[in-house]
Amino acid sequence: MLDAAVKRLPRFLLDIAPIQRLINGPSRLRLVAKPEAPEQLAHARALLALGTSQWSELAHAATDSQDATLNLLRAWRDQGRSWPDIYLRGISPTAQLMGDWWGADRMDFASMSMAMVRLQTAMYALSPEFMAGSRPVQGAPRRLLLANAASQHSLGSLMVAEFFRLAGWRVKAVHAPSAQELSLALQSDWFDVLGVGISMEQQVPQVQQALSGARQRSANPGIKIMLGGFLIQQRPDLVHVLGADFSADAADEAVQSAERWLAMN
Repeated sequence: MLDAAVKRLPRFLLDIAPIQRLINGPSRLRLVAKPEAPEQLAHARALLALGTSQWSELAHAATDSQDATLNLLRAWRDQGRSWPDIYLRGISPTAQLMGDWWGADRMDFASMSMAMVRLQTAMYALSPEFMAGSRPVQGAPRRLLLANAASQHSLGSLMVAEFFRLAGWRVKAVHAPSAQELSLALQSDWFDVLGVGISMEQQVPQVQQALSGARQRSANPGIKIMLGGFLIQQRPDLVHVLGADFSADAADEAVQSAERWLAMN
């Protein structure tokens, strides 16, 4: 990529030569960008501050109490960040950090589980504020059936559902469905996309059985199948193995990919 940019540099210099002559001419008007005020620069730096130390702070807040978790998330919002940005670049990497701590024996399973529950509970509590920026629906709303291979709500599937709703989609979620339960859900309504979250290798046979013939049983035979979750990031080949159409690593990417796939048909 760098080599290509260097090759284009001489052409670029030729293209901007007339502009340089215009700016450097003694009788020409110079256009000077207005420098940003110190407070604007400080604000920009604050918005770029979410990183490992902030994720660690949120992890400790989630370990401490529900109030501490909500107070910290709202403090980030008061700094000028949007809720989608906080979800994607605050909550999501914090969950990954706690998983790393658990894997390194820096956090016990009970503490990690409680902290994850508090993050999910915070997202439920913040949902009305998150949805305040929802996109107006143009025409008939798209419909997503979101199936989580785990038996309980997961942070990832909850976040995906929130981002699809923010984009104007109608979302129905089912958790650890059997092949029969998934079949009944697909027949109960018209869904444009079936999203399946997989976090562990042990869930693959269950998902494979549930997805086998899913399109034939769906009220929409043209339904698109999307995969997501930690395991899909490690094994992108499962998209082909399980007969899906595409995968997504992040909630906002999932919405964009789903809408592109539907636009192609």
